[in-house]
Amino acid sequence: MSSQAEELLGLTDAVALVTGGGGGIPKAAAIALARAGAHVAVADIAGEFAEQTRKEIDALGRRSIALQADVRRPDDVRRMVETTRAELGPLAVAVNGVGSLGAATPKSFLDFTLEEWNGPVELNLTTAMLCMQAEALAMIQDGVHGAIVNFASTSGVTAAPSIAHYGAANAGVIHLTSSIALELAQYGIRVNCVVPGTHAIDRTGRETPTSSRPGQAEFMRRAAEATPMGRLGTAEDTAGVAVFLASSLSSYLTGHSVVSDGGIVHTTRRPPAGALTPKALDEVTQ
Repeated sequence: MSSQAEELLGLTDAVALVTGGGGGIPKAAAIALARAGAHVAVADIAGEFAEQTRKEIDALGRRSIALQADVRRPDDVRRMVETTRAELGPLAVAVNGVGSLGAATPKSFLDFTLEEWNGPVELNLTTAMLCMQAEALAMIQDGVHGAIVNFASTSGVTAAPSIAHYGAANAGVIHLTSSIALELAQYGIRVNCVVPGTHAIDRTGRETPTSSRPGQAEFMRRAAEATPMGRLGTAEDTAGVAVFLASSLSSYLTGHSVVSDGGIVHTTRRPPAGALTPKALDEVTQ
């Protein structure tokens, strides 16, 4: 990278932490940050995936560590941040990429159990809160004017029938981002959010034309057809948004969410992620 590009991004030798960095868009973001000059701590619940990302970053000539962490657990989150500081230096960039539907399946909200509701809320919203707490405290303690980048989903921007729990959790991430940005501005810490649409990638970042979830392949096909750009996103398509929000290019931007979805939220064609016929009504109508 040229010295002019390095100066433009302001990420040379910055220490970055990426959660969920073992796969998908967060992995692509971790590698993109390394290419922009950062040293990267890669955290993932699957340590072997984090280690693979670390190897790819090392090959780029940047320092990196792999951390196994379940960011639903406060102790794991604190250990993750402290290990990053101890081994790489003061934290300047944090990318909170953990989030998914998890074990929950698309279905009518009338059929949700409390456990099914709590799963996506914990995995998306609670993890963002726990990570931001630990990351912001570290930045404040080290006197770093850093950048925190959360990941949400367009399911939190537009209606999400059949995955209302996931949509509500991600709407919470977007709201939490703007609220915490106002609290942390006094410390020189910016907080923004990447909001991806549907991306055709699996856990390792490879394209996934099929899926183990019932009806997922059909959903992906319909989503691609409905997207104005005519295709689903790739990990690299959206990783750059995270780099932009972490860099000096966005130094006056905080509390905002940037949607990367090929334009589908501007249409009325977004398909539901699953069947909407509730089993709960079977007992009512009998």
